[in-house]
Amino acid sequence: NCVKRMRIKTWMESRLNRKIFLSFLTVSLIPLCIVYCYINSAYSEKLRSDAFTLNQLTERNTAVLLEDYLTKIEYISNLFFDSDTQAMIRGASDPLSSYSARMALEKKVRVNLDLFKVMAYVDQVTFLKQDGTAINVMNSLGYADTIPFSAPQEGVGKRFKNQRLMQGDKLNESCTDKYVYLRQIDDLDMGNGTLGWLFIVFDRDQFDLLLQDLRAVLNTEIVMDDGQLLYDTTNGGPDAVNRLRAASVSYSAPSKERRRAERISWDYHIENLGISVTFFDDMKGVESNIRALSIMTGTVIFVTVLIILAASFLFSETIVRPVTRLHRNLVRVKEGDYTVRVQVETRDEVGDLCEAFNGMAEEIDRLVNQVYSVELKEKEAAIKALQAQINPHFLYNTLDMIKSMAELNGALQVSEMIMALSKLFRYATHTDGVLVTIREELENLSSYMTIVNARFGGRIEFAARVPEELLTESIVKVCLQPLVENAISHGLGRGRAGGRIAVTVEKENGIITVTVEDNGGGILPDRLEEIRNRLERKEHVEEESGRGHVGLKNIHDRIRLYYGETYGIVIDSFPERGTV
Repeated sequence: NCVKRMRIKTWMESRLNRKIFLSFLTVSLIPLCIVYCYINSAYSEKLRSDAFTLNQLTERNTAVLLEDYLTKIEYISNLFFDSDTQAMIRGASDPLSSYSARMALEKKVRVNLDLFKVMAYVDQVTFLKQDGTAINVMNSLGYADTIPFSAPQEGVGKRFKNQRLMQGDKLNESCTDKYVYLRQIDDLDMGNGTLGWLFIVFDRDQFDLLLQDLRAVLNTEIVMDDGQLLYDTTNGGPDAVNRLRAASVSYSAPSKERRRAERISWDYHIENLGISVTFFDDMKGVESNIRALSIMTGTVIFVTVLIILAASFLFSETIVRPVTRLHRNLVRVKEGDYTVRVQVETRDEVGDLCEAFNGMAEEIDRLVNQVYSVELKEKEAAIKALQAQINPHFLYNTLDMIKSMAELNGALQVSEMIMALSKLFRYATHTDGVLVTIREELENLSSYMTIVNARFGGRIEFAARVPEELLTESIVKVCLQPLVENAISHGLGRGRAGGRIAVTVEKENGIITVTVEDNGGGILPDRLEEIRNRLERKEHVEEESGRGHVGLKNIHDRIRLYYGETYGIVIDSFPERGTV
């Protein structure tokens, strides 16, 4: 137990890269060893069994394709048992009628060959009448190359449907490397009489095409019931086929015999034509494939082990090196060095961690500098505020002194203007907060209107309609006086009598709306559109020179900065009627 605890302690205290390397290697090697042992012990037999099953399935499919092809040829021959077709054949007694019969038969045969998709595989279709007259129904190679046939001396034998498949040279020496489907056509009007024989010629390549996918794994032979060898993939003739049979064991044999056999044979019988198709599976190839698979598996596992060794080392280094560097820099940050940065070498989670560390260090450095900067600016602002108090106090005292002198001399209007101007200055220089109450903003506006009416001789009428409960609501400081000033300067300050400005405050659905309305000359449409566009620009727009007041853009931006993008100034104007 003591030794075990010491080993665990040593493992826990070992370096991170060593633990990752050994853990990764152990977890990877154990499954590979299990897989290799399983393949060698159990999978080989499964491969052998699967090879038997797959070969048999492939062979059966191929045999079915072959039978399907020959069945389609048989369907073509069935056309000649039609009463109309036989009437045409019987009536072909002179060149003209023979030509007409041939054209009609060719059309019918070609349509059905196209229908069964075997047109490309049939070279020639010939019907030989009982009297020896041949009707060459079609020839894909040209009628000049038509192979002549004579009545079969041996007939077709007592076969089902009186049909058989033969090698072409058995019927005509020039018909080499071809097969002939031969069928005796009975005369429907004569009972058991024979109308003639149908010869359908196709090339040996058709069998090669059907069997081409099997050539790499097995040999194939096609034999008639009478022992005639029609086709074999070895091209060695009957002797080669006999040797194959001698070295083969049937699929139905016990598994031990099949395992020891060099070849396994399987037969598929096509009853209609009396044909047996025999497939010979080369089991040496299967065993060779199994050995090759075992060798390949061993090689792959060996190479995989080498790759795992290298990958586990690189993997551990890839993780540990950045983590070690990150740890070292964390210690430096802990000691107060916020300028350190980790070099990001990868785009994985470790790289993200390094980027996060860099961002954190940069943010800490920025915040520290910001705190220092804010503290410094606060000190500077406090000093400037103390200094700035001197000038406003001097200005207020001077205005109060002038007001007192005006009262002593009986200039009451001048006294009122100076009082209003003093209130405006005090309100504008008062720095406590951004928001004021609507009551305070209206009082400031009243002081401004006192000065304005003194200037314009009382020609401008001012009215404010504000519910009592809204007077205590908050509003951005110095936002109404610039609007009224703008209305007077551009709408009412052109010498018109009967000028009127109305300020209305309403609250609906929790939203306060302040309306400043004048009855001046209004704004031209082009100028109004220009003003609206200026208000909606994101960048700061300098106000036109010579205005001497805080512009509409300034008020619009301050309202949006404090309340959000959905708030601000909305302007509507009607020429000769006024602006809202």
